[in-house]
Amino acid sequence: MVNVLIFIEGGHPPPADNFVFQSMQTAGNHAAFRQAFHQLFAQYFPSHRFNLMIQPIGSVSQAKKYLTFLSGSPEMGVILIDLDAPKHEKPSRLAAYAPLDTSRIFFMIQEMEAWPLSQPQKLEKFATEEGLVRKRGEMQVGDDVLIANRHPEDISNPSKVLNTLFRKYFAIKKVRGGRVRSKPRSYSKAKDGPRLIGLLELPPLAQTFDEVQALIRYIEQASQD
Repeated sequence: MVNVLIFIEGGHPPPADNFVFQSMQTAGNHAAFRQAFHQLFAQYFPSHRFNLMIQPIGSVSQAKKYLTFLSGSPEMGVILIDLDAPKHEKPSRLAAYAPLDTSRIFFMIQEMEAWPLSQPQKLEKFATEEGLVRKRGEMQVGDDVLIANRHPEDISNPSKVLNTLFRKYFAIKKVRGGRVRSKPRSYSKAKDGPRLIGLLELPPLAQTFDEVQALIRYIEQASQD
């Protein structure tokens, strides 16, 4: 079995004195962030061949520390972070990590929320599972002008767009003074982000995002060396 470390921007990083192997057995803990990404990547890397160890690193400012660790470790590992910019900015972002091995760095372009925007049917599934009130029932989320016929990598500030879609199409019921009212449902990166990631399908994600396909190929090739 091959151990694979995947350090991902977001979530809550472990203590500085034990930043790698604390609670790394993803399938056995209750951290939504780890479980969601484990569920996603396990679609390509089955548990009988790969021991996926997902570790959130918190802020992107911590990425260099983890890349330094991987450079001196025999373990196979990669870094997955938001680009927070258009795709053409990738070379300049990678240059900031030189002279470390930047082949281990992969980006979510422009940020993590671009992934669920690429599969709007999963937003509908999320809303159903959460019991949200569906607004504008005559329209599909995927047909909205904000994302229709647009490559998700070309959408600036995907988290803002995702929040707009949430508030536009989904609501929650509130009871006040004995009266039931609907309130637009906002998107929460910390609460809803992991749930959405866990609903995604990896094959179409890899077809849409070159960086996802490159990450998969890197792990596959490294596991055969």
